[in-house]
Amino acid sequence: MTQYQWDLIGYGVWALIIWMTLRQFMQTRRPVKGNGLRLLLGDWMLFAPLPWIIYCVASRGTLEQVGWTLGLGVLVAVPYILTSRFVKTPSGQIMFKFNALFYLFLFGLPYVRYVIRNKVFHSYPILDAQHRPDIELMLAEYIAVLVIFTLIWRLGMYIQYKRTRNRKEAPVSASQSTRIA
Repeated sequence: MTQYQWDLIGYGVWALIIWMTLRQFMQTRRPVKGNGLRLLLGDWMLFAPLPWIIYCVASRGTLEQVGWTLGLGVLVAVPYILTSRFVKTPSGQIMFKFNALFYLFLFGLPYVRYVIRNKVFHSYPILDAQHRPDIELMLAEYIAVLVIFTLIWRLGMYIQYKRTRNRKEAPVSASQSTRIA
């Protein structure tokens, strides 16, 4: 494969990241419905490459590469987990609580990943006579980081949603109940 063909693959992954980011943004604008399983399994398409990822990493990856992949997936999920919160509206619906920092991470991290990818691949060409890395393994690890971060983040959101949904409302006092009626 040529550098151009690998760039096209990279742009395809970049397009998937943009699509996922926009879907996640739109999800924050609507009330959460049901028992929250959509939060947990909302990006189910991310699980499709798991057999390929496991095959590539298990057959050609080192223990160090697996550790880095898992560590980066967890590290990227932390800012999302810390900034994703839910709030109960007066009508009883549960929605994402607005947090500007969350939106900065949501739109900023894919851009940072893109800039780093371009810097690495164009400053240090991946295909030359002396250096022939396992591109398929690199791509599998990259996608694995996305899958791990998304799964951990969505698991954190699901737990926070359940806590918000199960939180008891403050009891209404007798004087407040007469004013309401």
